[in-house]
Amino acid sequence: MATLNDLQNAIDALLAHPLGPGSYQLVQPVAPKAYEAYVFGLCLRAVRELGAQPLLRGICAAPNPFVFRGAPGQIHSDHRNYGYASFTLNQQEFEIHAGVEFVGTSGMTHELDVCIMHADEAHACRRQPNDPSASSVFGAWECKFYDHDLDKHLARAFVGLVDDFGTNLRLAGFCSNQTHDQMKDYFQPQRRPYPHLLLSPLDPASETRFVGVLSAELKKMTKA
Repeated sequence: MATLNDLQNAIDALLAHPLGPGSYQLVQPVAPKAYEAYVFGLCLRAVRELGAQPLLRGICAAPNPFVFRGAPGQIHSDHRNYGYASFTLNQQEFEIHAGVEFVGTSGMTHELDVCIMHADEAHACRRQPNDPSASSVFGAWECKFYDHDLDKHLARAFVGLVDDFGTNLRLAGFCSNQTHDQMKDYFQPQRRPYPHLLLSPLDPASETRFVGVLSAELKKMTKA
């Protein structure tokens, strides 16, 4: 099983911070939070493989270091210089976030461990502090790092969250370093999340699958 050190090394490589290794901060330096940052980094890799260059940003200033949240928070929070990334594909602008809250179609607030959203609403919610709507989200990922097998209720809970995000959500994925015998079948029906089970920096093939699924959907949406 991947260790915290394995995840931290992977984050360094995927983040590719201009200042070099170690230029990021996990507000909670524990494996579950590092796993979210790792999946964030895989999104950066997918964007780069499409020929775009994601830019690392901070809510207050240059991201030195790049700060990953320790708990769910609002996109406009400047309690710390929280980091995010922006990129453009075929003249369409997006942002990648970790641990940000959104308002679902029901009016309930949900946290997304990692997401890609349309940049225009992100800009608006930072100018006039507000939680962005679910309709602004392109892709959403749940990230679970455990030292034991997954509980199936985690899959049901994420399916419910995805349902509350409505039809604008183009891609959803359930990411974990572990697995469950019934989860792949449960995620098979259309519109349910893609099961990125056993996703780990120790398994390059699993990383390639994640990047391939995201890259393909971004290409379809942007016609890049």
